[in-house]
Amino acid sequence: MSRLSAEYDRLCSGRELSEFDQSVVETVAGLTLRLKDAREAIEREGTIIDDGKGFPVEHPALLIEKRASAELRGWVKDRPDLFGGEANEDSVADDAPGFTGFHAV
Repeated sequence: MSRLSAEYDRLCSGRELSEFDQSVVETVAGLTLRLKDAREAIEREGTIIDDGKGFPVEHPALLIEKRASAELRGWVKDRPDLFGGEANEDSVADDAPGFTGFHAV
């Protein structure tokens, strides 16, 4: 089973969905994976990286994280029936760390 399929199944929580809602859940599943991958890259490589020419630049994953987070918030706000109900309160991955404050780099 692919990561996308596993995330899709987790978000569906066994519910019967219309074809449109299935496409929405698949989109959100892709966004959650993109967000997770971006966060892992930032944790692994830091927020500032070398641009290949010896200059420090902001990690590109920061922009990916920001955009994916904004789009996810939009879906949750626009479709509380799919993503905002009590059935999905555990929609944050179990292994995802909570906010632990800001850290100096």
